Amino acid sequence: MKLSSDTIWRLRHAEGYLALGLKLEAAEELEGVAAAEGDALPVLAMRAAVYHELADWGRAAQASTRLCERAPDDAGHWIQRAYAVRRARDIVEAREVLLEGMRLHPRDATIRFNLACYEAQLGRLDEARGHLASACGLDAQFSELAKTDPDLEPLR
Repeated sequence: MKLSSDTIWRLRHAEGYLALGLKLEAAEELEGVAAAEGDALPVLAMRAAVYHELADWGRAAQASTRLCERAPDDAGHWIQRAYAVRRARDIVEAREVLLEGMRLHPRDATIRFNLACYEAQLGRLDEARGHLASACGLDAQFSELAKTDPDLEPLR
């Protein structure tokens, strides 16, 4: 879908507001996007980012769920969705989101690392260790992060 010049203008302004830390202004800018363009990927992505910054987890989960439906090939959408779902609802549902994302992106280290965190928090330590080992094998940077991430405390 080709976006109107008004929507492009609004997206640029919302992005600029976010960069300046003006979260409410960014959200207000998005309210002006025409309904017909509200489901466009760039609009959904900006909505998810703005709601995340506002800690409006229910709306962030809705926007990122729609992103996963529309663009499942982007692993980042699954990570963003799980993060919002964890805060809006619960970690069990967020874990399910990541498991679905992992089926589509089996070699994504960030999905694996986040799964390790969720499994550790749920007391599923063997599963957490497995996902952590996979994450670190795919991206060595996660070895350092694992030493300090509070979600992995049950493994230490």
